[in-house]
Amino acid sequence: MKKLLVLLMSLVIALSYTLVFTACGVNNADVPDDTVPEDTIPEDTEEFIITYPYGGSEISLSPTEFSTYLGFTEESDIAEWLYNNDSLKLLSVASKKVAFRWGSTIKDANSFTLVISDKDDFSNEIRSVTTTKRACSVEDLLPGEYYYKITDNLGNETATDSFRIVNYVRSFKVASINNMRDLGGWTTEDGKTIKYGLTYRSGELNSGCGNALTDLGIKWEIDLRAGSDYTSSVVPSGFNINYLQAGIMQGDYVLKDKSFYDLLTPEQIEAKRHGRAPFQQSYADALYNAFKLYTDESNYPILFHCTSGADRTGTFAFLLEGLLGVELGDLYRDFELTSINMAGKRWRSNIDLDRTTGKYYFTDDGFVTRDGNYIAIGLLYKGLMYSYAGEDGKLSTAIKNYLKTDVGLTDADIQAIIDIMVE
Repeated sequence: MKKLLVLLMSLVIALSYTLVFTACGVNNADVPDDTVPEDTIPEDTEEFIITYPYGGSEISLSPTEFSTYLGFTEESDIAEWLYNNDSLKLLSVASKKVAFRWGSTIKDANSFTLVISDKDDFSNEIRSVTTTKRACSVEDLLPGEYYYKITDNLGNETATDSFRIVNYVRSFKVASINNMRDLGGWTTEDGKTIKYGLTYRSGELNSGCGNALTDLGIKWEIDLRAGSDYTSSVVPSGFNINYLQAGIMQGDYVLKDKSFYDLLTPEQIEAKRHGRAPFQQSYADALYNAFKLYTDESNYPILFHCTSGADRTGTFAFLLEGLLGVELGDLYRDFELTSINMAGKRWRSNIDLDRTTGKYYFTDDGFVTRDGNYIAIGLLYKGLMYSYAGEDGKLSTAIKNYLKTDVGLTDADIQAIIDIMVE
């Protein structure tokens, strides 16, 4: 009778989580802490069960702050959220972990091993964790289908459970580095996806981040800052990470053809306070050297950064992701995720409130200023489409033309980058 009650209890638990996940569509896994009861099985029985079953559910590991922002689909809602959350200023946010819980009342069972595999026969072990507790969490799993089970020190096993991780914003908390995340997961215009684990963006590095970068397999650091202060890496040489200084400026500064400024009103030019921002050949040379690294698969993974990981880094990410075929809306969304970090207020354009409708909207300026800093990702888009667009009207074509015309890349270079980075 007691065993029947135990089975019924575990079934109720399983059904309750399944209903939650079905209702929510995609589950953001919560991480169990040390206060979680080790099990809820009556002590006079001998059972070994998973008490936090996923039952094949989909899980997104995007940080809560990112999920909230990315959950909006209407431009007015996006603008309103950004406007009202400009003061978050988080140093960095980490992707969520996958939580596992189980219960056992088997005598002398005092050690447990969680095994995770991408095969239902566990022929390919992805991760293994041994603990004396009845709960643990695992971080940094990439999207895909996973199977898991727990084995105790006596050789007993739970049933196999499974879950699927969907594409998510893979973000890291690493050694006080601001705004570090993987560019993988964004969908391209032809339905493909940027691969995870190939390139990362961040704020400036420090001498304590070597182990974390090694864990990610980083082979090259691209420093987008210019000047004599940035000619070598701060990462200790023993970590064998190659360094490239590729100093650029942000937004429309990198465009040689400034004729699109004719689209701006005198008021916008005045507000912009930069007039016809001069193009420097050094920007094109730096971009050439940086993009050439991406043409050789042996150079990956690559990390690029500036100081805060916002404007110059955001500009390079916009060009790289746009080249791969990520569409404008997602390019803006990726750029604006930086607003959640310390840099704050990284928008596609200024935001205003329509007093008639009560809705927020992005202005046509294509730029915004914050604390004297000029942020013009919207003008970068305008300039690309005005001066470099092809007959197909695609942003990816405009970026290809820009990289060939002003930067000096070849069609073969561009195709090599695309072949390596998308699937």
